[in-house]
Amino acid sequence: MEIRKFRTNYGLELITASHAGISVGDLVWDPLAGSPGFSHPGMPNTIYTAFLDAGLIDEEEFKTFRKECQKIKLAPAQLADKKVDVNSELIAELQHPTLGKIEGNFKLDSISKFRFGELQVREMDDLLRVKIDQYLELMKAKKWQEYDGRIRRVNMITELYYGSIKLVVERALSGNLDAALEKSGVKFIARAEGSKSVEYEFAHEEVPFAMRIEKVKRFNG
Repeated sequence: MEIRKFRTNYGLELITASHAGISVGDLVWDPLAGSPGFSHPGMPNTIYTAFLDAGLIDEEEFKTFRKECQKIKLAPAQLADKKVDVNSELIAELQHPTLGKIEGNFKLDSISKFRFGELQVREMDDLLRVKIDQYLELMKAKKWQEYDGRIRRVNMITELYYGSIKLVVERALSGNLDAALEKSGVKFIARAEGSKSVEYEFAHEEVPFAMRIEKVKRFNG
């Protein structure tokens, strides 16, 4: 499935920058136009930061919240489509670290095909959703000013999607890509040669390419 259709069909947002450190529970500003942003004036970076700032939790509870969100394990994504094709004009825009290392030594527009495969997801579980929802209700009841002014209009990440990267180049260009990979130190996990092309597969490196975001004001545990 083509990546824009993938986004529309599953109600996901593309992450068009390298964000290896993000986790579920992080807050995102979704503008009227353009890509979602991970920072905005006055917006906390995580939902549990908002609870800490409002005095609803202490530092230890904040650390526990953070660990709960960060320790969520990867699981196979339960989607009908297991492969996502990326148009050539979007390849550089995604800013995946693997691509960034290659780009300095190989022109990305020489790639014939780019695909995310073996899709995996980190998903906020029901217990964590309920816990967050309870604090949101408490914040609305006791700290309305902080809730209304800082997070009511903000979105929260509840799912993050990852996939191994597959690149296909014409056989005549594979030597150039091999040299670029060696020079940049990028390791592939598989390489398959065909009569006219060569396919390379790379690990996802814990970098998500898509996310599900939910409006805080509509969030339900």
